[in-house]
Amino acid sequence: IQGTAGNVVPPDTFLPAVREVAKEVGALFISDEMICGFGRSGKMFGCEHSGARPDIITIGKALGGGYPVTGLITTDALCHAEPWSKPSFSSSSYGGNPLAAAAADAAVAAVVDENLVDNSARMGARMLAALQPMVERYPFVGEVRGRGLMLGLELVADKKTREPLPKKACEQIFAGALRRGLITMAYTPRVRINPPLVITAAQVDEAVDILDETFAEAAQSGSWRQ
Repeated sequence: IQGTAGNVVPPDTFLPAVREVAKEVGALFISDEMICGFGRSGKMFGCEHSGARPDIITIGKALGGGYPVTGLITTDALCHAEPWSKPSFSSSSYGGNPLAAAAADAAVAAVVDENLVDNSARMGARMLAALQPMVERYPFVGEVRGRGLMLGLELVADKKTREPLPKKACEQIFAGALRRGLITMAYTPRVRINPPLVITAAQVDEAVDILDETFAEAAQSGSWRQ
């Protein structure tokens, strides 16, 4: 899932096709799971949705639960291949830091023990279902998309041309939600919605209600027309 661009979900056939191209040309297939990993997409890793098996998975962010730590997951064959297998090629001045390792161990244990991957899938589906009717309800909501708790809204000035909603209008929507107690990324037309994995059904419903009320205000006042 392309995070920074607005949590854009590719077709299920996309990653398997990329995997095949990589295989044909002898390249490694690397899945960047910095944002998608550890339950964010409703599965432990985002690549699991398509079934495409990467050669390397890069991990971080949620891996440390707030502590700065990164890593990668790969196969035994790649670990033992040169030049990576040589100590001077795979060593790092800060690699194997015991505090970082302890933070990662605790963070991953919390994700597993508290069933946060399952919660992400269930709460994400709940929020997605509640947001989707807004495409028909409001003239400036062009698309709702996402998987798990990695959702996106596309705010548009024109649904036919897909012209993005002007920044000033987005900022007014952001301010309206903030006044009601909801912090969003609505200051940009490509709105990313990445709630905590521990979010509850009541919190999902409250957030959607606030967003709905904010959008209704913008639609009724015409403030979205800049």
